[in-house]
Amino acid sequence: MYTVGIDQLISQSARDTMTNDGVMGKDEFLKMLTMQLKHQDPLNPMSNDQFAAQLAQFSQLEALNNINENIQTEILMSQSMNNSFMINMIGKEVTSYGNQLNLTEDGAVMNFYLYGDSQDVKVRIYDEGGREVAVLSGNPMRAGDRSLNWDGMTRESGRAMNGTYTFVVEASNHAGTRIPVDTMNNGLVTGVTYEGGMPYLVVNGNYVNLGDIITVNQPKEK
Repeated sequence: MYTVGIDQLISQSARDTMTNDGVMGKDEFLKMLTMQLKHQDPLNPMSNDQFAAQLAQFSQLEALNNINENIQTEILMSQSMNNSFMINMIGKEVTSYGNQLNLTEDGAVMNFYLYGDSQDVKVRIYDEGGREVAVLSGNPMRAGDRSLNWDGMTRESGRAMNGTYTFVVEASNHAGTRIPVDTMNNGLVTGVTYEGGMPYLVVNGNYVNLGDIITVNQPKEK
């Protein structure tokens, strides 16, 4: 029987069965194994050990393929549940970690959490260009959830334009030691957006990551 060039034939079969991204799947592996058995030299057939080894490789490939399919299915289910959950958040009031505030005609409220009793509290407010526009000083405050109102007045005694700003809270105790502070945002969820494949809640015109949400509440009736 003519067997010259069998190795080249099998190698060509392997190349032909490769997927577009150069990865051999279980169907491609089985096709190549069948080709190898079909064209083996009857005077020098594949040993049982070789055949068993290739079947073991096929079984491992099948198991890895099934694991990959299960992972992909779980990812899709998780994304679908996550998207449904976020859509249901529309119309809810949320509190999240962050330092953005939205100045309106009624002013703005800055919420934060103090990790210790504070003798001196300062809130610095910056515009979108990073320029400091106002500094607020608070009375001594106990540890816990706290807030300060900003009427929109700037350091130059003019009123800032309505829009988005950021704030930084500086707090210290009687000894002048800095106290850790978490800044927070409150607002109504008005939509869901996707950026870079990631979903975000739209709150006061800003994007909020779901992992930054602290509390979710029904809006209070006016």
